[in-house]
Parts: sequence; C-alpha cells; structure tokens
Amino acid sequence: MKRTRPRRLSAAELELALAFKLIVTRPGCQIHDDPADCEGPIQAAHLIPKQALRRRGLSPEVIWDPRNGIAACRRVHCRSDAGLERFPSSRLPVEAWAFAEEVGLGWLLEKLYLEKVAA
Repeated sequence: MKRTRPRRLSAAELELALAFKLIVTRPGCQIHDDPADCEGPIQAAHLIPKQALRRRGLSPEVIWDPRNGIAACRRVHCRSDAGLERFPSSRLPVEAWAFAEEVGLGWLLEKLYLEKVAA
C-alpha cells in the first residue's frame, strides 16, 4: 500500500496542536503507575483518532481539544495507534467520555476501549 504524505497543518492548527501537547502531557504518563515502565518520551495521544474527527467535518478546535487526549509513553502511544494495544479503559479521563458524547462519537470510544481489552 502506498503511503500518503502527512497532512500539513495550518499555522492555527499548529498552535492548537502545541497547546494540546502541552496540556495533555503535563501530568506525565497516565498509563503506567511506575515511571520505570515507560519507554520513550511522554507524548500526547488522541483517544478518538484525528481522522475520525476530520471525517465528521469538525473544526480544528474540536480536533485538538485536550479532553480528547491522554499522556502516554512513546511505546504505548505507537502500539495504540497501530491497533496492537489499546489504553486501558480505566485510565481514560472522565473528560474524554464527555467530549466523545458531545461530538457524537461516544460509540467509537466504547468500541475502541471497552471491547478491545489488551491481554
């Protein structure tokens, strides 16, 4: 399969993305209790994928809303993005569920994190 180029963000979207990263990563990794379990730097991860939000025609302010984020080490973030392992539903912030309902994607958050429990 041919890879497409990453989508270029506008200046406004870059500003929102930076704010998203700063707000979401502030508390440190929200997945591991012991920092020694983390591999790689802490990254801001979207719980509902950006692509799903864009397909709904939502604004950049919604796409980069920090309520849709969680701080995770690079390894867990990459594994989640690849669909190999999902964040434990018990670790999802309460704000993430409220955000998902507001944008009409509560069902997607449930599908991604309640049905696929990592072994």
